[in-house]
Amino acid sequence: MKKSIIPITLLSLLLTACGGGPNGGEGQNSAGGVAEGFLCEQEGERAQDSGGRELLCQVMGDGKFAWRPEGGEQPQGGEQPVVGGTLSQILGSGECDPNSKVTEYTAGIGDASKMSHIYPMGGMISTHITPIDHIYVYYPENSLTSAPDGSYLVTSPADGTIVRVEDFQETNNYPYPDFRVVIEHSCDLYSVFIHIGKLSEGIVQGAVVKAGQAIADDSQSPGYDFSTFDQNVALSFANPTSYSQAESWKTFTANPFDYFPAAEKSKLEEKSLRATAPFDGRIDWDEEGTAQGNWFENDSNGYRGKGDQTASYDNHGKVARGYWDTHLAIAPDAVDNQAFIYSIGDWEGCPCQFMSVGNVDPKTIASSASAPTVISLVEYEIRNPDGSSHNPNQPPKGYTLSGSGEVVGLLALQVNADGSMKVEKLPGKTDAQAFTGFSENAKTYVR
Repeated sequence: MKKSIIPITLLSLLLTACGGGPNGGEGQNSAGGVAEGFLCEQEGERAQDSGGRELLCQVMGDGKFAWRPEGGEQPQGGEQPVVGGTLSQILGSGECDPNSKVTEYTAGIGDASKMSHIYPMGGMISTHITPIDHIYVYYPENSLTSAPDGSYLVTSPADGTIVRVEDFQETNNYPYPDFRVVIEHSCDLYSVFIHIGKLSEGIVQGAVVKAGQAIADDSQSPGYDFSTFDQNVALSFANPTSYSQAESWKTFTANPFDYFPAAEKSKLEEKSLRATAPFDGRIDWDEEGTAQGNWFENDSNGYRGKGDQTASYDNHGKVARGYWDTHLAIAPDAVDNQAFIYSIGDWEGCPCQFMSVGNVDPKTIASSASAPTVISLVEYEIRNPDGSSHNPNQPPKGYTLSGSGEVVGLLALQVNADGSMKVEKLPGKTDAQAFTGFSENAKTYVR
């Protein structure tokens, strides 16, 4: 199962987050030599593939090592770092058409009337510890209930060129067609589709597409992710360089709805689960001098992580290990922006999200505080606006979150004057008053 229903299923997320590239540790291919994309043992080791091309053992964004061309492209979730690069270098070939002046969309990404709902950017769910940089498009059917061929076509929102195609069915052994497609509309504007189905005829890397042209049929496993990236966008992350070694496109994340024609934008806003603007969400919540926003363990390479975590997942034990271990985010929920989520990459091995007793606003945890703030963490539940029982397959617009149940642990936070934050995780502890100070288990996080 690949696709996400609200709340997004752990399995679907981990197929993407944990599986970013080919699975398995077999570095040799059947023809002799190593196989590009397969796992390797020692960073910096060199070898040749069956065609005599030299490959380098490189660290991926999930902490694994894999054979890739030196300076070449890497799979989704582990692209080669492009420090200070342009979108063309990050998402495309490094070259773009300077004559293309496309700055906005002129068509939709599919028939909005057929979509059941859209989950906005900014979700913090499972291994997506920091706010997610794409929207999720849903249909009445999903990966378990396919629709007849031709039911749900995915279309290019503007004229452009296909600059990248990645086949996740091949690399992740999915039982259905599953592709990531990047469209360059101009040197400044890019669209990224993830988990779209059977590609339309002629949709290959280098193909030119027109606005409204079908690029895929997503009927067999309906639902996909969509992002817009704009070279002229500069999000207000406190430290953009934290994203330079992995997902360096993140600082260029644009609000996609703003790029569509007015009529199409209105349709998409109607489908969004958010009841207030921005209906397509937000991912940059860093508020300097406070605990709000994205954090990474000190000396852990920012978003990339330490590079020594083994990406793994235990469904029953709710344990997942990977680059996200060193991530921490405290920000409003993607749908209910009055609910504050405490998203922790390694809570006894679990990439987990909680609310707090009293729904503590992280902006109130400030560097001016003379003592640590101790947060009592609780699980949370979704509540429908009309009070009816929540059906994750048919989430209503404007649902809210509410902390519920017993305290599962404590989180002690102290924002420092230098912009860092001292953090101690205390799973299983329930008495905030019993906290007398940080122990040797506390860690320092930075932006």
